[in-house]
Amino acid sequence: MKETKHITEGAIMLGIFALLLLMTLFVPFIGILSFLAMAVPFVIYTVRNGWKPGIWLIVLAAILSVLLGTPIALMLSIPASTVGVIIGYCIAKKLNRYAILGAATGVYLLNYILAYVLVIVVFNINFVDLLDEMMRESMEMSVSIATALGQQNADEAMEAFDSALSFTNYLLPFLLVMTAFVHAFFTQLFAIFIVKRLRIEVSPFPPFREIMLPRSLLWYFVAVVLLSLSQPAEGSTLYIVVLNLTFVLSFLLALQGFSFVFFFCYEKKIPKALPIMILIFSFLIPQLLYIIRMIGIVDIGFSLREIIKRKK
Repeated sequence: MKETKHITEGAIMLGIFALLLLMTLFVPFIGILSFLAMAVPFVIYTVRNGWKPGIWLIVLAAILSVLLGTPIALMLSIPASTVGVIIGYCIAKKLNRYAILGAATGVYLLNYILAYVLVIVVFNINFVDLLDEMMRESMEMSVSIATALGQQNADEAMEAFDSALSFTNYLLPFLLVMTAFVHAFFTQLFAIFIVKRLRIEVSPFPPFREIMLPRSLLWYFVAVVLLSLSQPAEGSTLYIVVLNLTFVLSFLLALQGFSFVFFFCYEKKIPKALPIMILIFSFLIPQLLYIIRMIGIVDIGFSLREIIKRKK
């Protein structure tokens, strides 16, 4: 009886998945929403039946995607199904939303890396080089038009663009991490919105002000700063590693700083409008973002929140 239930529910979820996949592939605009919703059938099935049946559903979904006849269908199916199963497993284990978000981000990132390597090895296509070439051709055309119209400094603009493009290429790992994070965030929001409508219990997001990153993050930051002092050659492996770790750690420390700002305003009964305004203006004023990052460092290193609580 239990096996029959698994099979029946699995068939229904596969049907929903196939419909969402076809919408993603062939329906403009709506396809964006269906793309985020593709993980939902796997979330529901895993919550109700466990991770082992969920893995079988991943395999069947991959086979179904191949039968649909496009490599793109398979490349969409595997990330959605694997992330759906991991989110469903985390919900079943009653993990908090930050843990779910972290797990989904990790699985998406792994899928992106595997897909990138597969495309290079099997199809001999390097997306970075392809995008670089397309952007360079577009910029060269713009410079030619600007020169023909008599505009000055077009060559200097091209040199600045080349420098910025090279720098962006070095940041590919960081960009992959951030893309996986954003994708996981919206997938989780969409999936849990549907799951709650089915009366499946999901732990809420803890308040943003309660985010507290581990103190070991400071040691990683110090290590990266020391490595950067060695001034590795541009384009070297060490240079790329230091550059990407700097961006990742800076993002995390800024996150900690914003969390402290929200915590401080909450403890001091300051209206929420102030920390929200600080958050918005920090993306417009680099110096303010630097201060927030320093606050994050001090908060982790000296437990500012404990000091504030003791003084209440």
